[in-house]
Amino acid sequence: MVQHRNKRLPLSVPIALGDQTLSEVSVKKPKVKDLKTLQDALAGVEDQLEQGILMAAVLTDLPREAIEEMDTDDFTAISEVIAGFFPKGTASATGAPLQPKPPTG
Repeated sequence: MVQHRNKRLPLSVPIALGDQTLSEVSVKKPKVKDLKTLQDALAGVEDQLEQGILMAAVLTDLPREAIEEMDTDDFTAISEVIAGFFPKGTASATGAPLQPKPPTG
């Protein structure tokens, strides 16, 4: 069975990105290299909203400024897709989480 790595989401409110208007975004299921990128991006970031913005930017390949311009309903939908990529209760032998916490949009 082949799993789709990307989830396309229509935006309820399109956003401008350069000379384009985006009416949908693609959220990619993270690979290990994406988790490393997220870990680096989230280092020292305590604010959960900021973590969510950074995670959305990495997993949509959009600049953070585009994420910040999104309608909150669209940001929440993206955050829920991202959260669905991370199994609940996954931890290492030491009890530390194996991946960053999903955003809470």
